[in-house]
Amino acid sequence: MISFVVRYIAVAILFLSILYGQNDAPRVFSIDPQVIIKIKNSYKKGDPKENQTINQFLISADKLIQKKIHTIIEKEEIPPSGSKHDYLSMGIYWWPDPQKKDGLPYIRKDGERNPEINKITDDRYKSEMIESVRDLAYAFYFSGEEKYFIKAVDYLHSWFINEKTKMNPNLNYAQFIPGVTEGRAAGIIDIHGLYQLVDAIGILETSDKWNKNDDSALKNWFSEMLNWLLISKNGIAESKAKNNHGSWYDVQIVSISLYLGKTEQAKDFLNRAKEERFSKHLKGDGKQPAELVRTNSWSYSAFNLAALFNLASLGERAGIDLWNYTNSEGGSLRKSLDYLLPSALDAEQWHDQQIKKIDPFSIYPQLLVASKKFDANLYSDWIHKIFGNQVKDKFINLFWN
Repeated sequence: MISFVVRYIAVAILFLSILYGQNDAPRVFSIDPQVIIKIKNSYKKGDPKENQTINQFLISADKLIQKKIHTIIEKEEIPPSGSKHDYLSMGIYWWPDPQKKDGLPYIRKDGERNPEINKITDDRYKSEMIESVRDLAYAFYFSGEEKYFIKAVDYLHSWFINEKTKMNPNLNYAQFIPGVTEGRAAGIIDIHGLYQLVDAIGILETSDKWNKNDDSALKNWFSEMLNWLLISKNGIAESKAKNNHGSWYDVQIVSISLYLGKTEQAKDFLNRAKEERFSKHLKGDGKQPAELVRTNSWSYSAFNLAALFNLASLGERAGIDLWNYTNSEGGSLRKSLDYLLPSALDAEQWHDQQIKKIDPFSIYPQLLVASKKFDANLYSDWIHKIFGNQVKDKFINLFWN
């Protein structure tokens, strides 16, 4: 009798998972896959809210299908290695020394972006690729239309598989400084958005058209990149960074490790982050001292907090709770978010240096998350006070409504 009941329950669970699409769960790590499934099901059922937002999103995704794919080899400059397949970028806050005829070595002006960096296209095309693959993957998943899948895979081929156009898995020459260095550890921040690409690949994997050879090639590329991040001179140096650089380094290590099935390694870094990031970065009063020394201290505080929120999301997938972690000084994600809120509403409330205008929308995603993880009424009220009826990106609201 018991075995019959067990078999009945198992069959019922299987039926329900098929009915509600649970077998279609994407392998994503920075967001709950069940949330994505819920959105898809609501869209299929014709929910007006989801339909309006997703249909608008699909219109934007349609434009991506016609867009040319730019690759790393299109830059005019040649890295010191002699290969255009190596990523190249220049330090954003470094300028020619006006006291030197040739301007060398360049000098640092924190917070002031040198437009010279735009001459090298790798960073721009890399960001364009990540955002495009992300949006195309979601468009495919929600709509089921293969055209989005095909274009997303074309991007992945161009950047990670095709021998003629792919990027080499290293950042040896990221954020070089003329007259100072050919590349530096700080350049690893250039790929801080890579976790979004990892999730996009997980979404594309749900297609029955997903190619095993492509899957193997992508995993090989990410394995090599992960190895470079872990053992290269620049990678090791970046892992020791005491500010947002260290936080975003951990985001990349953890997300890639989870993608590659290296769960224990991901857990090790998440547990290490409690001491190295959450304890050292977050003070009991909500301040982030390593970011307050910057000329755009509010912006960098928000940037670091975004990385730590991402680590908490990744931790959730690995069974490690960072949302509610409080360090020995009483510092936590929630306190550091609360510290930024008054000045997001009124910039005059910020008393540390901030040479550019505060952009409240940079903490909008964290407020949406906080309304689910901490206090729905409090943070929903903050969202209303700061943004009113403004919504910069309606699509992101779907994930936290």
